Amino acid sequence: MKIPLLLAPIIAGYLFLATPNNTEIPGPEHFRRLYGEPTMERFVAPSGITVTVEYGPDRLACQLLIEPQRLLFEVRNPIPPMSSEAVSQILQAVVPVDQRGKQIATDKVEVEGKQLLRTDYENVSIRRFCTVYACGSSNQNQDLATVVVFNRVACPKRLD
Repeated sequence: MKIPLLLAPIIAGYLFLATPNNTEIPGPEHFRRLYGEPTMERFVAPSGITVTVEYGPDRLACQLLIEPQRLLFEVRNPIPPMSSEAVSQILQAVVPVDQRGKQIATDKVEVEGKQLLRTDYENVSIRRFCTVYACGSSNQNQDLATVVVFNRVACPKRLD
């Protein structure tokens, strides 16, 4: 089959544009080679809730942030509530009750019409931010975000 001389450059141009770009998109190994081990990682739980972990210098967890899945720079207002049952299951998986130590204090505070449930244990502090007063004991979608801070020497204390 012969291609007319005027169509050859046009066809070549389309082939060039359709050719995949050889630019390599960096993966986790690339960033580890450049900067070492990450100080934070974000994981997606089966419920679609994300768990962001900040590590201490000993590479063990210092803080956790449990929140609805979103893009890196996505701002949603209002924040869509998560399943309180799913948040409780994640907490049980990452900081089981028997590893939290003795409960030291607990209280609830209203913040901008929402509820903050603060619970301090010997080994960990947990802050659940919810749409209603009884967020930890509900099976509805009432959790907005949860922060867990491990009380370890290697971790800077960031909650008051």
